[in-house]
Amino acid sequence: MKLSFLSAVRRKVFNNYATLPYEVKNFISFGLSFMPNHLLLGSHFREVYRMIKQTEYLSGEILKKRREENLSRILLHANRSVDYYSVLFKQLGVPESEMLASPIHVISRIPPIDKSTIRDNYPIFLSNTINKTICDYTSTGGTSGEPFYFHINSDRSTKELAYLIDLWERVGFNLNSRRVTFRGSPIKGNKGWENDWITRERKFSSFELTDQYLGRIWPDLCRYRPDFVYAYPSTALALCQFIERSGRQLPKNIKAILVGSENIYDGQEDYIETVTRKRVFKWYGHSEKLILAGECEKSKYYHAYPQYGYVEFINEKGELASPGDFAEIVGTGFMNTVLPFIRYRTGDYCTYLGEYCPECGRHYPIFKDVRGRWTQEVLYGKKGNSICMSAINVHSDNFKNVFRYQFYQDTPGRALLKIMPQEGFAQKDKRAIEKEFNLKFNGNVVVEAVVVKQIPLTHRGKYMFIDQNTSEKLLGVS
Repeated sequence: MKLSFLSAVRRKVFNNYATLPYEVKNFISFGLSFMPNHLLLGSHFREVYRMIKQTEYLSGEILKKRREENLSRILLHANRSVDYYSVLFKQLGVPESEMLASPIHVISRIPPIDKSTIRDNYPIFLSNTINKTICDYTSTGGTSGEPFYFHINSDRSTKELAYLIDLWERVGFNLNSRRVTFRGSPIKGNKGWENDWITRERKFSSFELTDQYLGRIWPDLCRYRPDFVYAYPSTALALCQFIERSGRQLPKNIKAILVGSENIYDGQEDYIETVTRKRVFKWYGHSEKLILAGECEKSKYYHAYPQYGYVEFINEKGELASPGDFAEIVGTGFMNTVLPFIRYRTGDYCTYLGEYCPECGRHYPIFKDVRGRWTQEVLYGKKGNSICMSAINVHSDNFKNVFRYQFYQDTPGRALLKIMPQEGFAQKDKRAIEKEFNLKFNGNVVVEAVVVKQIPLTHRGKYMFIDQNTSEKLLGVS
């Protein structure tokens, strides 16, 4: 079915909405805020949302069958339109009849891939049915310090939103709920916050979480009468520390603290809940749209949507994990047909718990204790405030010629950005990257970019996104 021009434009605007200048975004959002939600979000949102509600409490056997149907669909599509997989399936001797009859067995025969596999062989991973009017060129946030660019269907944002709304409904969220947000949005102007009328958010800076800033914006936060706080774990921690120091309280009508995009460590969740007297509700996902998981109404474990993608938990022997095993999370996404991710290694690890939650009754893959890509490395602003990696995280074309980058800091308020270039990198790229970070930090951290030949790994072969060398003396810590 051919997409209308208007539908394609709406998708592009929706996906790139967050990158628009604030004045433009504010004008658009205020006008569209009067549009009914079902028209604003479109048919894809409605269809996916309805499907989730119809399937979430199906039996394990029926959900397994639906999952296998989705796997068959993505395998057939890859075989017919993606050179890498068509060659691979011929080498493995896998006919399409087997993809239809035993897709999970076929998946198990496919070697896992990672972003290096795709980046080094990009043209042969792209579907030959690519249509530029229904796809976008986007990137992961570069939390590993190695930006990864790829094509993806332009309808993924509205589809994923249906899943997120379903997740957050477990703690009382609805499309009319108001949020106060501390998730890396650069804030312009003197107010210290910006309104988004479409998403019903009042967005605050994650780059200046000082007592002075939080004290200044606190009355505006309370007057907004939010239903939820939307944050990274590290920014939620900073809020709680301010609440304790200042004796302030969150508005009573707040129902929960929504946190994601970053690991949350032992004791941190309990601390946030103790200080705020609100539930912390966690979720887990990827820019690549492979796996989306969140807590249920009654338990603190992650529940992965089997309708969204096929998730495998692979133990240290390279085998499917048993309940209780610490395992790597490997995903096959159902959403991206432009560049299918099949058995993609996320670089994240967790404790696998099983395929059923007795607390809520859903037959979803269950896991806990996620560790991996997201850490709580920080830069320090000129006032000693910390800025977490998740807030620094960027999705920008400026990094397309960058192989790897790393911040080095030994003085609060200043940071050196080391860049390992790829072929095609030019001085204009260096200037654009430097400008982007300095605009984002808004003077709180001054960034100077420098091109280097190597960025060394740690003695354990791990990559550090921030090489932090600021002493406690400089931070005023005794």
